[in-house]
Amino acid sequence: MGDGLALVPSEVHIWRIDLVKQDGEIRRCRRLLSADELERADRFYFDRDRRRFILARAAMREILSRYTGLPAMDLRFSYGPKGKPELSGLEQCEIRFNLSHSSELALLAVTRGFTVGVDIEWIKADFATDDIAKRFFSVPEVQILQSLPAGRRAEAFFSCWTRKEAYIKALGEGLSVPLDSFTVAFAPGIAAALVSVTVDPAEVERWSMYDIEVSEGYKAALVVEGKDHRLKQMEWAPASAPLSGACDSQSSR
Repeated sequence: MGDGLALVPSEVHIWRIDLVKQDGEIRRCRRLLSADELERADRFYFDRDRRRFILARAAMREILSRYTGLPAMDLRFSYGPKGKPELSGLEQCEIRFNLSHSSELALLAVTRGFTVGVDIEWIKADFATDDIAKRFFSVPEVQILQSLPAGRRAEAFFSCWTRKEAYIKALGEGLSVPLDSFTVAFAPGIAAALVSVTVDPAEVERWSMYDIEVSEGYKAALVVEGKDHRLKQMEWAPASAPLSGACDSQSSR
């Protein structure tokens, strides 16, 4: 493992990545990316979105290089049928990861041997409507959302949305899994949890779900295989040591 960044099996490291950087940092980050990543970056119509993609991918490479001991630009990735990336070409590598970004922030979750999914979303009140909820949420989730005071619905909507997206991302199945085919806990004061899965009730026992505290105006969630994880939140500092956040021991419910 590079630079002493090791993971015990119960740990999940969650890296916060600031996507607002200077042009010099963008140029440096571009040099870390592979040809296919640069091609993807250059397909973005807006410069803002292109810059954020470059920063997120470069940060992911720099962080993963510290666990593998390999230079960031030498890392290679393979992709599942629905596009979920994983490290390739490394024998006996147990590092698993998942990246999500929204607006000016990204999160990278890293584990040793456990499948993981993470999602972060910027809270947009005009998206958090009853029509969207009825289209994508399960019936119990819609009922909970509609029972809340109007002033609390947008935040609750994105609590639900990020928890559902984190589960989908952990599965690596993309949009082939309907969002209304499973139910998560998200009401204010209720711990994050996978409540039910229509096609396979045993899924509830396979996964743990956690709420992740991020900056004001955002919601984020994490889903990990197994139980009783220890979450450690960290911050990406380009080309320097990370700023460690608090270590938080959490048990699934």
